[in-house]
Amino acid sequence: MEPPPSPSPAATVPRSRLLGLVRHAFTDQYQVDREIGRGGDSRTFLAVDREGQKVALKILHPEVFESVAADRFLREIRLASQLNHPHIARLLHSGEREWLVYLVTAFIDGPSLREVLSGIRQLSVGDTHRMGCELLEALGHAHQRGIVHRDVKPENVLISPDRGAVLLDFGIARAIVTSATDEITRTGITVGSSTYMSPEQINGDLELDGRSDLYSLGCMLFECLAGRAPFVWRKEIVVLQLHLTEPAPDVRTFRPDVPSELAEVIGKALAKRPQERWQSATEMRDMLANCHAAVP
Repeated sequence: MEPPPSPSPAATVPRSRLLGLVRHAFTDQYQVDREIGRGGDSRTFLAVDREGQKVALKILHPEVFESVAADRFLREIRLASQLNHPHIARLLHSGEREWLVYLVTAFIDGPSLREVLSGIRQLSVGDTHRMGCELLEALGHAHQRGIVHRDVKPENVLISPDRGAVLLDFGIARAIVTSATDEITRTGITVGSSTYMSPEQINGDLELDGRSDLYSLGCMLFECLAGRAPFVWRKEIVVLQLHLTEPAPDVRTFRPDVPSELAEVIGKALAKRPQERWQSATEMRDMLANCHAAVP
């Protein structure tokens, strides 16, 4: 029986000291300022490149690095570099340095949708409609190039005063699941969030198509209007089961002022079977745009 692999040097560094490690690793390329975000698989730092441009430097958690093949991870991530859309954060660079797997994207100045919802709980119908159209344009651009996001959620949407809604982290979920399929359960890596996961994603379908993203977006738009997700429970396993078995409620149950046309677009996105949802982001975006006359 082979001994387990030795941990990378980065994995032995306490998270409280990661900023110092990152500054040291990138001292010749970026001036790393401060941490600006963290998630289940990464932490993001504000940095300035040698031309004085602000960038977001995302560092994969060292313990995740232990569970993925870095070369395969980065190969998957580079597929996302072909995306060039105003509502997608552009991937500028990616690589591995001093045991740190990293991504660099253009810095978007604005709060995440999660931060916005934490402050006001619900968006206006008009803001939700506008954001939905913008994100569907972004998803349509990606899906036409064969790239599925797999982790559409409020934490991965930034609200920019100049650009509107901007979607982050294309390719990361796919890269993790491709590189670490056999390790996910052992390491506790979560690919996607239970609140927004499509039934087929919960069932472990690795060949997801764009309709899975539309389900996740439907969950997110529902939350923006209702002030709560379609399925809410204390235990995550119950939420996953509800996604699989229970019809999504009508958003008007919680927000009566939502126009019926908008509620129906969201409701169709939340169908259990992909065949019963909108079949493309473009189709859903067109139907959402047609709701404009009914949106205050």
